[in-house]
This record gives sequence, C-alpha cells and structure tokens, in this order.
Amino acid sequence: MIQRDSLARLTLDTLPFNIAVLDEEGTILFTNRAWDEFAGVGPEERDELVGVNYFEQTDTDADEYAAQAMEGLKSVVEGERDIFTLEYPCHSPEEKRWFLMRAAPLPEHDEGSVVVAHIDITQRKLAELRARRQRRELEHLMSRIDGLVEDVMESVLQADTREEVERTVCERLHSVEPYVCAWVSQVDLRTETLSPTAAACEVFPDETELALGTDDPVVRAAETGEPQVVQNTAEAPVADVHRTTLLDEPGAIAAFPLVHGDTSYGVLTVASTEPDAFDERELAVLNVLARAASVAINAIEGRRILTTDSVVEVEIGLTDEGLFFDDLSAAFECTLTYEGSLYESDGSVVMLFVVEGADPEAVVAAAREHGGVEDVTLVSKGDEQGVVEFAVSDPPVVSELAERGAETTGIVAEGGQVRITLELPTSADPRSILEQLSERYPSTDLLARRERERTEQTKQELVADIEGRLTARQQLALQKAYLGGFFDWPRSISGEDLAESMDISPSTYHQHLRAAEKKVLASLFEE
Repeated sequence: MIQRDSLARLTLDTLPFNIAVLDEEGTILFTNRAWDEFAGVGPEERDELVGVNYFEQTDTDADEYAAQAMEGLKSVVEGERDIFTLEYPCHSPEEKRWFLMRAAPLPEHDEGSVVVAHIDITQRKLAELRARRQRRELEHLMSRIDGLVEDVMESVLQADTREEVERTVCERLHSVEPYVCAWVSQVDLRTETLSPTAAACEVFPDETELALGTDDPVVRAAETGEPQVVQNTAEAPVADVHRTTLLDEPGAIAAFPLVHGDTSYGVLTVASTEPDAFDERELAVLNVLARAASVAINAIEGRRILTTDSVVEVEIGLTDEGLFFDDLSAAFECTLTYEGSLYESDGSVVMLFVVEGADPEAVVAAAREHGGVEDVTLVSKGDEQGVVEFAVSDPPVVSELAERGAETTGIVAEGGQVRITLELPTSADPRSILEQLSERYPSTDLLARRERERTEQTKQELVADIEGRLTARQQLALQKAYLGGFFDWPRSISGEDLAESMDISPSTYHQHLRAAEKKVLASLFEE
C-alpha cells in the first residue's frame, strides 16, 4: 500500500498540471510538485500546504471567477455534479496567463473527497485571441473596401479621358479610411522627374516634383515596375516632400506602377496615417485597382488617335540587326515596302511587303532561314519585284508602337536602313515613346516630326469601316488580289494562282473576292 502511494505521488509530481486532493471540508490532503512550485513552496517545504483549508483561503469577493470556482467545487463535494470546469485568467505583472480548473470526485475507497487540477492554457488562449483579432481586422478591411473594387472598375472603364481615369481612382481611394491621400504621378523623360497629374488629399503640396533616382517608393515603383511599400515612415523615412507635407505623423505609403504590357503610364500612390496599414490582402486589392486603371488608360490612349482632329506624324530610323525586313534589304540591297498586317483566326500575323530590286524567290528562300519569320509565301512576282507575305508571331516594331497608342502608317527598309512613319495624338510625347522603343531597338533615331490636321474622314476611319464589314478570308482575298496585280491590265496574276496561295478552290476564291468588292463599294457609296 505504501509502495503504491509512493508510486502515485511520484507519477503526479511529473505532471505539468497543478494538482491537489481535498477532503469534504475543503482541507488539502495532498499537492503535487507543480502545485507547490506555483504557490512558491520549495522542495524542503513539501507538505507545508497540507492541512490548509482551500475553501477558506479562496477570496470569493476578489472576482467573479473565484466565486464561481468555490460554487463549483462545493457542488462536486456534495455530489451535485460529476465534474466541474472553469476557464479563468490569472495574470501576473510580467505576463498574461489563463488556466483551466477541473474538479472531479474521488472514489469512496480512496482517501479524500475531490481532486482539483489547474491546467495552464495560456498558449491556446493567446492563439484564440490572435484568431479573433485577425477576424476583426479582416471584417474591418472588408467593411472599408466593400464595393470599392466594383465602384472603381466600373468608373474607370467608362471614363472617356485619361484625366478622368486618374481623378476617379484618386477620389475613390481617398474616400476610404484610413487613406489620407491618393495621387497619380507621371514620368517626364525630358526633365527626368516624376510629377503628380491627379490627386485627392486634404492638403496637397505645391512642390511635389521628384527627380528620378531619388530614394523614394514612388520613384522606385516607376523605375522598377514593381509595387513599393513603406509600412512605417518613422522608421524608414521617405522623401521629405512626402513625409512633411502628406504625413504630419508616422504612417505608411504604397506605390503601384500603372503598366500595361511594356507601356508605363505612371504610378498610383496611396498614403495612410496608420503605420502597417497595408497587409497582403489590402495590397492585393490596391494592385488590382492599379491594373484596372492601366487597362482603361491604355484603351483610351489607343483610340485617341482615331478621334483627334489633328495628329503628330513622326518618322524614325532603325538599323538594328534581327529585324527580318532590315536584314533582307541589306542582304539583297533591295527595298521592302510594308503594306499592312493581317491577323489570322489562329493568332498568327501576316505582314505583307512589296519587294523591289531583287529576285522575290531568292528573298523568300532567305526569309525561310531567318529566325524572325515563321513562314513565308510568294504571292506574285515580276522582274525584280513581287509581293511577299511573312508570317510572324508578333509584328516587330508595329506591335510595340501600337501598345503605346501609335499607328504605324509606313515602313520602308532599303539597303539595311529602315524608315518608319507613325501617327500620334497631339497630346502624346513622341520622345517618351521613342525612349521606350529604344530599350528594344537601341538604334532608334527621330528623323522628323510634324503636326497636321486630319481630313473629315480619315483613312483609318474608312479602313476601320471596311474591316468591320469584311470577314478575314474576304479581306485576305481582296488584299492579295490588289497587291498581286489582279486588277492590273493585263493581269499580273490569275485567280487560280491566288486561290492556290490561299489553299482554296478558284470558285471559292472568287466568291470571297466578289463579296469583298461589294462590301468595299458599299462603304464608299452608302449614306
């Protein structure tokens, strides 16, 4: 019996729970080592707590938890319940602590009436509090941005001008707490500065121009094309102009590049007076809004060339190797004149060129070996002249200019020298576009720049009307017939040859051609 009691005591001493056995009057009969250590009793003072009345030592007036504990313990002693549990705080000056009290009756043949255990549940409670706090933060975030994404997306995609897009995004963001300011900045390559073009703030400073290269999140976003976040400006101060005029106290700044494809339209910046204001979820939402604004600006810039009354006509020169039309003109000392591009339903692009001054078949053979050409077809040929179509994955130069709102109106490659003519809206900055183009084609050089008024109906508008009527096969049949000399007298090419180049029967080809001719005439003569 003595050996069993010793073994039980040793076992209870190894447990990390505070355990005591009480009799029916509340007198302590036994405490384990964890209970003694928590009470401040050393090993040499073991059993000092034995004989102390636990009920009398508990101050039920101290707090509600003590009263609940006594009530529960007595109900177990009196046999009113089989088990009693209670979670309660027991904080010290140094740390927060929580315990679970568990009381259960002992069998009648054992000495004592009830066993009491106090289990440290601090880690669990801290985890619960963290989860509760995160849930509140998420609910707060969702309440602040509820409807913001839909509102901004709808507004910017319906905007008619770039200025309206920028103003709308800034105003919507400024209306959401805790943002105190939102603004859009654009890069001026001529002065190598970054300046705001739209802002929504309580007070926005007059002097906000930043030099490129400045150690500032807005500048870094513009130069790297990646979002930049400063969560606490007191610990990592941003440029003086932002710290002193936008944030009178420590706060946070997040800057998002406005980029579509390879084209940069500036930077959207949001400021808050709350340090650590931007968590991952909020940054993701703001990044989506910045991308939506970029898409809207790109669409507006792309269509402005079709609606403006005047345009800027620019001529640029290139000598970079790797452009297939440049390389072929140099190799054969001939001239390749661009006549347009056709976009096939399978995603491929066909660029049509008139070759002059060289054997078209030799040019075609060389093009098949060029890395920039996926396929090549000789549409028609004459004496040192012919029409050749080059299938490419992405029209070189043409696509880069189109992404920046510029329309390529002409390409002439002659003896390794390329001259490109393009049109821009008068509000566009040609040098900014050329700076971006030169990143891919280092030899880019501005040859000429001139402004001119557009005619009442532009060529682009007429072409757009015709292209809207034609199917892809009808357009291809008509363009091949025109460039191949089918309408010349005498004809340079037959319908059968053109049908063969499209891999269709002559009757099918002529059906496409007649339908296309009718639609073109309808665009010219219908009111």
